[in-house]
Amino acid sequence: MNRWVRVGLALLVLAILARFGLAIFALGLRMVLALFPLVILVGAGFVVYGLYRHWKRRAALRERDFYEMLDD
Repeated sequence: MNRWVRVGLALLVLAILARFGLAIFALGLRMVLALFPLVILVGAGFVVYGLYRHWKRRAALRERDFYEMLDD
């Protein structure tokens, strides 16, 4: 087998591997794009839940200080 046949075979193998790699990448990208609205909703839910917990804790601390003043 001469050098050019080996180079040609290497290029063919590389092209086939690149095609399969890009197909897998495209499939992963399609899955991410399909799940993107769900990821946005989950992220927004975490933000709302975090704000709710923050405001609830602040209100509890404010009430505790308020009641301590009344206990005297």
